[in-house]
Amino acid sequence: MDRFDMSFQNKKVRVWFAFVLPLTLLVALLYIFLPLEFQFISTLLLIVGLSIYYAWVVIDKRKQKINRQG
Repeated sequence: MDRFDMSFQNKKVRVWFAFVLPLTLLVALLYIFLPLEFQFISTLLLIVGLSIYYAWVVIDKRKQKINRQG
């Protein structure tokens, strides 16, 4: 198993800082400023965003595995 490199040379870390971190900040702001009946939008946005990120991670792992084998 490969070690996880927590630096900006790692593509997953760069994508996390570019996509997930701003998304989390946006969701926090939306949760604070949206009226109570629309706060579900911020939760839904976070769930969709994290799902997209983790789907990308799985696809990237599969692609790396295929490239190593062939």
